[in-house]
Order: sequence, then structure tokens, then C-alpha cells
Amino acid sequence: MWQPARRPVRPIGVTTRWSGRGRLLFLLAALGATAPVWPGVQPGSPILDEMLSPGEVAVLVPVVLLFPVSWALLAREPRTGRGVGLLLVCLVAGWSLGTVRLSTYETPPTTDDYLRWYLIAAGLVVLVAAVGTRPVVHKAGFGVWLLGCAAAVAVPVVSGPPTPPSADLPPGITAAENRLDCNRGCTRVQTVPAAGTAQSRLLTRRIGEYLERDGWRMRWYDAAAEPEVECRPPHRLGDPYYLCLQLRAVGDPDAKVEVRLYYRNRHDPVYKPAS
Repeated sequence: MWQPARRPVRPIGVTTRWSGRGRLLFLLAALGATAPVWPGVQPGSPILDEMLSPGEVAVLVPVVLLFPVSWALLAREPRTGRGVGLLLVCLVAGWSLGTVRLSTYETPPTTDDYLRWYLIAAGLVVLVAAVGTRPVVHKAGFGVWLLGCAAAVAVPVVSGPPTPPSADLPPGITAAENRLDCNRGCTRVQTVPAAGTAQSRLLTRRIGEYLERDGWRMRWYDAAAEPEVECRPPHRLGDPYYLCLQLRAVGDPDAKVEVRLYYRNRHDPVYKPAS
């Protein structure tokens, strides 16, 4: 007598493993969730620069994907793998949308706050899920998880711009005044008196050439006494503040040279002509 084929019975205590295809789809979904911050996808405005530059995206997206990658290596059972994976994808999407829609790049910025809280939440999700479902730790997955923890600690706490330092002046030149002018941020102003307009121009050139040897990059023009100075970029991931220098030659009757140092937030709005 014909009987329908029975599905094989899984032995008690034996679970299936999450397939490689399922893990790959999860990672692709996590990568897709970062799309809102990609150059060309970020919401734009006719008067605003892009919020995140391509270089920043190239650094931040791999950092954000560290915990999803660690879960793809640690997960065992497919149902738990998919459930926790969906939660991680939602966290990645929350970071992406929050960064481009809600966070501010003014002074102080909040973009670093979004990244830090995402890393903490995602790291805890992976840790709790891995401890609850896997008695044996996958070494590679645990190593990637540790990298994510290191990234969470490395994200700097950025508030307002720091206080600008004083500029080194050439030997024999002394500033008669060294003050801080503070509003949203602080500008350090060093004033060097001059005997007249011609001397203020000569002093500006001498101070500028000395600062060039100190590492400042400048461009001089024949029609102007002051150079165009390139700001110095920060050395920390997530720090938006560039240190900027300005030389100003003031003529008669109060001839002098002003050396101005201040921090500029690279994400502040830059007005552009309408296209």
C-alpha cells in the first residue's frame, strides 16, 4: 500500500547551521542599509555641501559593518541568525538615516554621538546573542567583535572647537597683544605693531615665510599683501575641526600685522551659487 514520504526527523539536540547563502544575504542587507550616507545618495540642498565626504564614507562604512560581520561568523542556528541579523540591519539603517537626516554638523556636532551609540548597541546585541546561542566561540568572529569594541572606544567625544594655540613668530618679532575673541568658537589674535603701511606688508611676508617653514602651506599673490593659507586637517577619526591661519596686514594710521588662528568645522554650510 502506497504511503506518502515522510520528512526526516531531526534528532533531538541537533540543530541545522545557518547557510553561507543566508550569511551572505545578511551582510549584503547590512551593506545596503548604509546607502543613505553614500556620496550621491545623501540628501542634498542647493546651498549645502555634502555632509560626509567620500573619504569619510570609505572609513565609516567598514567600521559600522564590523559587528554585522562578527555576527555572520558567530551565528549558528538559522532562525536566530536571521532574527538577530534583522535587528543589526535595523541598527545600521538607523545610524545611516540618523546621520544624514537628524544629526547636526554645526558647533558642536552630533555625528560622533550617533556612531558611538550605534557601536555600543550593536556590540551588546552581538554579545548577548552569541553568549545565549553558542557554547563554543568562533575565534575569527570574536576577533572582529573585539575590533568593533576598539572602534567604539576610538570614536572621539567631539564637543566645541578647542582653543587655538599661539603661532610661532620669527626671532626678533614679538606680539604686542595676544588675545582670544570668542563667540561660537574662539579666535586667537596676535598683533605685531608696524611703523607704517610698507613695513606692515614686509612683516606680513616675513612672518608668512617663517610659518611656511613651520609646515603651513600658503599661496602668495602679487596684488595682495596677505597669502591664502591652507587649513591643517585633524588627526582623529570623527574630528571635524581644521586649524586655520590668517595673516592680515593693516595700514596707516594704525599699522600692524594680525596673526589669526581659529578652528573651522569642515561640515559647516557653504553657500554655493544656484545652478
